[in-house]
Amino acid sequence: MKQEAEELGIALKGSFGDEVNVKFVDVSTEAVKDYPKIESILPRVRLPLTVINDEPRFHGGISAEVISDALRDMQKKQNN
Repeated sequence: MKQEAEELGIALKGSFGDEVNVKFVDVSTEAVKDYPKIESILPRVRLPLTVINDEPRFHGGISAEVISDALRDMQKKQNN
């Protein structure tokens, strides 16, 4: 899963530059304690979980296309 996240980060940086920061968090470690909002929903989601701007957005798989579309939509809303 960590490798998929790293590959996603490379793809997204290629499309969006430094506006995007991808971070892999192993939720089976104490690192998840830094994200209480995410920790609280873990029992109800399928991993992997994609979080954008601190909001859980997608779970159960990683799709660069779906995530890119969501980021483009956010950019459009910010520019309007």
